[in-house]
Amino acid sequence: MRVLVTGAGGFFGRALVRAFARGGAHVTAADVIPPDDFAPRSGTPSDRVEYAVLDVADPAAWSTDVTGPVDGIVHAAALTPSIQESREDPSKLVRVNLIGTLNALEFARRENLDKFLFISSAGVYNQFEEEVLTEEDADGGFSLYGSAKLAAEIMLYRYAEMFGFDAGAIRPTSMYGPAEEFRDTRPFVTQAKQLADAAMDGVPVRVIGLDDRCDWVFVDDVAEGAHRFYTDGMGRRSFAFSSGDPIPFRDVLEAAVSAFGVAVDETAEMLIDATPDRATTISCDKARAELGWNPVGIAEGMQRYADLGG
Repeated sequence: MRVLVTGAGGFFGRALVRAFARGGAHVTAADVIPPDDFAPRSGTPSDRVEYAVLDVADPAAWSTDVTGPVDGIVHAAALTPSIQESREDPSKLVRVNLIGTLNALEFARRENLDKFLFISSAGVYNQFEEEVLTEEDADGGFSLYGSAKLAAEIMLYRYAEMFGFDAGAIRPTSMYGPAEEFRDTRPFVTQAKQLADAAMDGVPVRVIGLDDRCDWVFVDDVAEGAHRFYTDGMGRRSFAFSSGDPIPFRDVLEAAVSAFGVAVDETAEMLIDATPDRATTISCDKARAELGWNPVGIAEGMQRYADLGG
């Protein structure tokens, strides 16, 4: 199995490369960054990974001269700007997230690929009401990012039906774990990363928004679940990869204190802001029933994060 993973230099992309390579696939890891800037995560079998520079928004870049021969695509490349950045240049987001997906689908069509897994997002849901949502409730959420992700899913399934390849999409909630960092395409890091960095740097923190909720999932649970979904057959299905339990940030902080030894001080200079309150429960019942999705809880996930080196 030869798989092209786009967005391979990103936080989740590197987890996907690791999961697919460890699962036995030969992976072409593709991203816009120079080859010297791509560093696979520890535990990634280096003999199963090759790197290619690929700008997904450039249709001319999609060639087997760049990717080498592949059987399928895991399309994780995305631009995740702030709301303000989306307002300032909405066309850039659409060009990467939607047209970039179209370019990937055209490549799959031309090369008669067998599989296409699209990495969507829980951004396709509105996550701020106290309600329970399922896969059928996706409406594009509150952002252009979420709208582009949902539009890309719709386009994916139409292509898969027309051209006869296996396709699926996953919608992860807030992922945390090793190898998260600032990038031009994702100019922020999660509060979990901020806690881990503070602990490793020996810097105390003060935290606001302790009662604000969010659905956290460990990044390797999502990557390994994606690999199983891709391998076992996707059947034009979309799944929420969530914990199904939005927890208050005080639970995340408690897990980080236990796993990393985070020092909390109400007078500390470093502030971690856990707002806003994402009160929505995004059900993972469908993924549990059909895929055997069983993510770890925050305490175990944070300990695995610490054990893997932050």
